[in-house]
Amino acid sequence: MAASTAPKRLQSWIPPDFAWTVSPDVFCIDVPLSDPDVIEFVSTGVLEVTVYGTKVIARLTARIRSGDGLKLRGQLEQAVWSQAKLKPTSVRIKGSTKVVAYCHGVFLLPDGKNLCVVVGRSKPVAPSAWISSVLKAEADAMLAAHRLKVAEFDESIRLKKQDNDDFYTRHNDLKKFEGLANAQVAMESFYQRPVVTAEPLLQLLPHAVTFGVQSSSPPEKVARSAVAAIAGSGCLPSRDGTYSGILTGPQGRNAQVIVTWEPHLGPPSYPEIRWAAQRRLPSAFASPRSEVPGRPEFEHQVQSSGDSAQVELGSPGAWDFAEAFDGMEIFPFDFQERVKESRKDRKTHGFEAIAWYQPYHVWTEETWGIYFDAKKLDDLACSLIDDFKTNRVHGGSHSLAALLAFGLVYAHELFHAKVEAALSWQEINALQPRHQRYNKNVYQALRETPEWLEEALANWSAWDWFKTQDIQAVINRMSSNADCLDRVVEASLDLSPPGYQEWRLGRQPGTWRAFANQLSSGKPKISPPGIGMPIESVLTGPLSYDFLATDIPVRFAGQGIIADRLQSHPATFNVPQRREMERALRHFRHSLDASGGKGGHQKWTGPDHRAFILPTRDPVSPGVFKTFLHHVGIDKATYVRQVRPNL
Repeated sequence: MAASTAPKRLQSWIPPDFAWTVSPDVFCIDVPLSDPDVIEFVSTGVLEVTVYGTKVIARLTARIRSGDGLKLRGQLEQAVWSQAKLKPTSVRIKGSTKVVAYCHGVFLLPDGKNLCVVVGRSKPVAPSAWISSVLKAEADAMLAAHRLKVAEFDESIRLKKQDNDDFYTRHNDLKKFEGLANAQVAMESFYQRPVVTAEPLLQLLPHAVTFGVQSSSPPEKVARSAVAAIAGSGCLPSRDGTYSGILTGPQGRNAQVIVTWEPHLGPPSYPEIRWAAQRRLPSAFASPRSEVPGRPEFEHQVQSSGDSAQVELGSPGAWDFAEAFDGMEIFPFDFQERVKESRKDRKTHGFEAIAWYQPYHVWTEETWGIYFDAKKLDDLACSLIDDFKTNRVHGGSHSLAALLAFGLVYAHELFHAKVEAALSWQEINALQPRHQRYNKNVYQALRETPEWLEEALANWSAWDWFKTQDIQAVINRMSSNADCLDRVVEASLDLSPPGYQEWRLGRQPGTWRAFANQLSSGKPKISPPGIGMPIESVLTGPLSYDFLATDIPVRFAGQGIIADRLQSHPATFNVPQRREMERALRHFRHSLDASGGKGGHQKWTGPDHRAFILPTRDPVSPGVFKTFLHHVGIDKATYVRQVRPNL
């Protein structure tokens, strides 16, 4: 039976998310990993190519030099005769003309033995777009070491030639053997000359697949071809389903496409677990899932600000808030009124008065995640500032209040996200719904009682964040009265409804076992004989799956001082809304191109004829935003500090 020619399925439950950029002025060359010119090309960014008499001579010269004509320099010598590649458009080329080729990127192909080198006739807009700073630094060091070895080798060859000359000058009777001696030195100079290859950079090279498509193909069709190429490559898929693609070559021709990503080598990622649950267990989810943000059980819904950007936060214990909140001032005219309102809200609703978690089992992909009421976050900071004065906290600055307000609440809400992650892991293992059962039979049944363990442990997680070594180091730089500050934080956690108030139960290992059994059984109490199953590691780790804090979207509702700071700082800014991306493209003189981009995509073409494909989803994905930054040649800090304020 003939083997099936159907494309292989991508070995991931995550729908792939492609970010495309169109670069008509670059082309691809496949070369072996052992090519001796790649390191210099990566390091210097340029190679000067000599034009030989004719295209045929260039091809023959390349084959003679490399044996098969596949080496980088040989292919570039042939490319100077192609109008679509390196052939100058303004002058007529002739023998001995020098043409400069520029390096735009180097990728490791799936066989692990060959590279895809992206070449252009002009300098890249962003030299670091597809060549990381680490890769560039290593290439620089290797080239410098190689040039030193070459200089030493050339000197040794020169000395050998000099020795031959001196010897045969002194021994004229042996002059007939001089040619043989010189030939041996020449052979040594040719065959033993030091070479440097990209093999030591194997771990630093980005992975990629290449394939051909018609340049007029819509993004959806290109994406299907990309999926087939990735699946057939044998490489592992990306952790979060994001892939970056470059469509090379001029319009009206067949385009060579490069798709690059970082294969995920670790345990199953939480993004894939979420998608596996959605695809294999639809009965575990609300139908339909909600699209409107709003606090659970509150009287009013809160709309997310239209231009609110997502923020990117890593592990809570690793944030450097000292920089993010440096010099912050939070002092509204109605300060005391807002302090009273904050304390009243927290007494009734706990930290959910300030932020809330919307589980993906109930909300859509566009609306799930952690939400902060920006105004009430500022109110909490005001309350902490007032507490600093009452408790005589030395150095109790507004920056410290902002740090504590955001950090405590975020750690609390992140715990709720971890609970849903644990339930999702149980669901895909048992192939049975768990989240809705737990929410109905345990969470809602124990609401506002001392047995409301999820809220108790969420508050404990806030305290645990506060006491981490990294955060304490930051706090100690901002305040010198640790004991008084501890009392302020404890009082803030105590100012809560029942359940929240029992946060100190988090110190007891038995609490974690009891809560893990609630998740597993969907029952508030442990069944006889009253000993919980030893499954607390589903929460306390190490986890069987790869969960990152950055897997959870963080958004703001309304406007606030702390929210504005987090959305305008490079360390915490994540992705903009789609409308902001459109304004950013116009800022860089791109215009919407009606000739390209269909369905869920728009094509924006710049003055240099390079184009960016913008998906219509909102907000844009981190992969799309990263590709946009590469496309316009800036980093995130430049975008946040220089571009975003002018949009």
